[in-house]
Formats: sequence, structure tokens, C-alpha cells
Amino acid sequence: MRRAVRCLAVVGALAWSGGAAGAGEPERVAGVFLNNFNQVPWFVAIEKGFFLKHGLDMKHKMVQTGQEASKAMSAGEAQFGGAAFSNLPVALERGFQAVGVVGMLGDATNAFHDENLAIVARKESGVRTIEDLAGKKVGTAVGGTGDEYLRLLLKKRGVPAERVNILNVPPGTQVAALQGGQVDAIAAWEPYGTLALSKVPGSVLVSRGGGHLGYFIVTQSMRDLVQKRPDQVERFVAAMAGAAQYGRQHRDEVAEISTRWIPGLDLDIAKQAMKHMAYDPRITQRTIEAWDFNSRILIEQKKLKAPVPASQAFDTRFIEKVMREHPQYFSDLKPVP
Repeated sequence: MRRAVRCLAVVGALAWSGGAAGAGEPERVAGVFLNNFNQVPWFVAIEKGFFLKHGLDMKHKMVQTGQEASKAMSAGEAQFGGAAFSNLPVALERGFQAVGVVGMLGDATNAFHDENLAIVARKESGVRTIEDLAGKKVGTAVGGTGDEYLRLLLKKRGVPAERVNILNVPPGTQVAALQGGQVDAIAAWEPYGTLALSKVPGSVLVSRGGGHLGYFIVTQSMRDLVQKRPDQVERFVAAMAGAAQYGRQHRDEVAEISTRWIPGLDLDIAKQAMKHMAYDPRITQRTIEAWDFNSRILIEQKKLKAPVPASQAFDTRFIEKVMREHPQYFSDLKPVP
């Protein structure tokens, strides 16, 4: 398995040094991330000093969707940013010049982990099952993983997507749209699924996860940075790996941290939502299987024209080197089957 993953790396010499930047001021870098629970390793890396520990001073910008993150990176606003397997293949097909260097969200031992996704309906809508969504209004970030999940479940239950009024509702306004009756249901990632169940009286959990797809997010680096500054990319990967482990081991604390980054989130809801999260920085054969499956689904949903090879999407050299040189960041993770 390890050899299979290693073959995905871009060919080149590993001629950079490991560890932090050493003496002197940390290097200023820019990252773009989203205001949701998928991005907890970013929050932790900033607040708990993992970026600084590895010689980086992170300037950050927050957006609501992976599509926005890719646009910000393409515009030169950031060198690093997160993207899910629901939107990264599409961005790469359109010429986006980035490559995934470290995992951020997902269970790298399971190609079909999607516990972070939920469909929640208003009580008054009468929606209790996926089949009940026919003729209803569903709010989701169109083109995002919630949208992919919704359409996949509709197909599995024999409901044509054309029979559902799918509205493009940004994640940060989905709960308000549900509460105000602008939509009958939402297809959301955390913390918005849990937030809707807590804030909208009588709301109904129509679906949670179910192993229908692999919800993975990787953090990307622009290709020119990978080529010109591999040392900086490696230090970024090490910082994210350390922050991911801190998130796994201190869930209540990082739930509290997340309330400072996600508008409208209180601590009790954050702790509930944290139960559905998996933060694994590894890029494994299961990751690749999830990538290939998501690409096939995107083609079926007419969002992608042709499969994007995993070799175009990932450079695993950095995470593999960090795993060798910082094994303490991975000591609590399950082995990959």
C-alpha cells in the first residue's frame, strides 16, 4: 500500500531540510480556509502555535466554500488552502495549479467516511425521508460536498434531482434559511447540521453519513511553491499534522476554539458537532480510492467532464517525510488496512 501511495508523488529529489525554520523571524505565508468544522486544524495551528513552532507566520483569509478558496489561491491571495474532493477535481480540470500535500478532514483508513454530512428538514415541511424531498426546496452550497451527498442519495432512492428544487444557500446562512422557512431542508456539513437540529424547533434528521462517499479535504499548495520552496511546504505540512493530532486529543478544547472562528456557534453545539469529525493528515490508498469514487460521482452529476488522475491531485512526498521525522504526530492514529 505504501509503495502504491508513494508512486503518486511528483518525481523529484527531496533536497530540503526538515524541522522548523531555525533562528530568526518566522516566514510570512498566507492561507485561505473555511468557517466550518472541517477546518479545525487551521484554527488549532494558529491558536496553539503550531505554525510558529515550524517557522511560519500565517496570514489568513476565511471564506465559505472550497470553490472560493481555490479562487483566492488562483488570484495569488494565498499559497495554501483547503479543498474537498467534491470541488478540487473540477478546479484542476479547469486549470487550477495546485496540489494536495496534507490531509485535513477524513478518515484515511476508510474510503467511505461521511459522518460529517447531514440532511436536516423543518418539522412543518413534512420531510422525513429522502423520498419526501421531491417537490421541496433544499438549501445547500451548490457544487460542494453537501450538494454531492444530496444528489447521490436522491439517485440511490430513485428520486430524480430535477424533482427537487435545489437552492444555492451559503453554509453560513443555511440554518437561518431553514429557520425562516425559505427552504424545507438543508444538506450541510458540520457544524451546520448539528446547529440546525439545535436551533430550529422540531427539526428532523433525515440522513446522517451512511458510508455513501468519502468526505475528504486536503490542504493544497500552489505548484510553483512546491517547486521553489519545498522547505516551506514541508514545515506547513508538519504544522498541520501536529494541529490535527491536537484536535483529535483535545476535542472539548478545540470545540471551544472553534466558537471563536465560526459565527453563531456556542460551546455545547460545538462539542456535539465534534463527535462527527475525523482529522487525519495522512494521504493513503483509502484517500486515493475516495478520490476516484468522488470523480466518478462528479462525472455522473455532470460537474466533471473526465476523471482527474490522483497523480495530478497529490504530492505525497511531504506528508511521508513528516511521518518519518515527526512520528509523534501520528502515534494515536489507526493503522491503514
